[in-house]
Amino acid sequence: MYSIKNIKVWKTMLCPEEIIKSVFTIILIKSHKMKLKNIIYLFAFSLLFVSCTKTEDTPDYGKYGAGVLISNEGTFGAGNGSISYYSPDTDSVTNEIFQFENSRSLGDIVQSVNKIGDYVFIQVNNSNKIEVVDAKSFVEMGVIQELTQVRYAIGDENTVYASAWGTWGADGKVYIIDVNTLTVTDSVATGLGPEAMVLLEDKLFVANSGGWGFDNTVSVIDPTNKTVLQTIEVGANPKSMVVDKDENLWVLCSGSALYDANWTPIGHNPSKLIQINPSTNAIIKEVSLFAEQHPSKLAINPNGNLLYIGAGFGFNGIYTIDINDATFAETQLINKSFYGFDINPEDGVIFGYEALNFTERGKLYRFNESGSELGNYLVGIAPNGSSLKRDK
Repeated sequence: MYSIKNIKVWKTMLCPEEIIKSVFTIILIKSHKMKLKNIIYLFAFSLLFVSCTKTEDTPDYGKYGAGVLISNEGTFGAGNGSISYYSPDTDSVTNEIFQFENSRSLGDIVQSVNKIGDYVFIQVNNSNKIEVVDAKSFVEMGVIQELTQVRYAIGDENTVYASAWGTWGADGKVYIIDVNTLTVTDSVATGLGPEAMVLLEDKLFVANSGGWGFDNTVSVIDPTNKTVLQTIEVGANPKSMVVDKDENLWVLCSGSALYDANWTPIGHNPSKLIQINPSTNAIIKEVSLFAEQHPSKLAINPNGNLLYIGAGFGFNGIYTIDINDATFAETQLINKSFYGFDINPEDGVIFGYEALNFTERGKLYRFNESGSELGNYLVGIAPNGSSLKRDK
């Protein structure tokens, strides 16, 4: 049985002329001595058609919140790092959005960019700072200074963790930042050259890349107590990490070239993949990659079952490997050199960043999951990454 309390107007309002029409309809019905319940039926039915407009709640992304942010390092020492914005709606790129919205330069060597809560955190490596802007407008909200050789950031609307190499030869740090005040509240010492970080199983995993030298560890930090729980020994120079569909952690160990005292090449530390159980911190599997090549970037598809390997100085191509494979078959998906790349976690589209000569504008390339090019776009100098991140 329908009643008036069952009628849902769905946030619509009747125009005055429609109200008049409805009242006139009721008067006509009464004149024919119809029963009240029939009047209610007809009135409810008329509401389905007489609303003038139907307003639906839509997310407010502002000017820059809906697209992808590209971090462009700039030329070392020139202070011309920048952020480019790719709009999926128009399939176009707008360059230097920080400079445009804030009427000043961003700084020297933009290492990474991260959307975290309502803010965007921009790690400016050689300027030793993090610029924080509003995610919708890109207007500056604050600057966090004196973060020596800051690299990457991860976190939520309350707390952000930023990895930083520190001074030459010293152990690195993870800085802990209060998002509400945009101030550093604490730090935790790591190995050399901390890079990528992953929050998983109430732990913070930090890949210690070696920085300017050598390291082969992952630091496991308790975010609550701000202490190192364990140091996991992996392969040479771990740089990038992802989480698969089974909630296991994968670490790309880039390896490195070896030199004697006169800087004569004498060999290589090989690159490899390490799979880790985040609950026990135990190594599940090790997969050898290249004996003499050193990829620096690891990504994963939206389903969490296919790994992508590539990018770095002198490394050509993007390769794939299934998480269940025991060996690496060197399956090359894209035959092109990139300084960095990412996978869109929504649709699996590959974003590749070509740095060219580090003095002129680089390029963004987009590919589908099969490796076919979808488009290419001019961005800033030395593009290296983006705000695309899988939620882990």
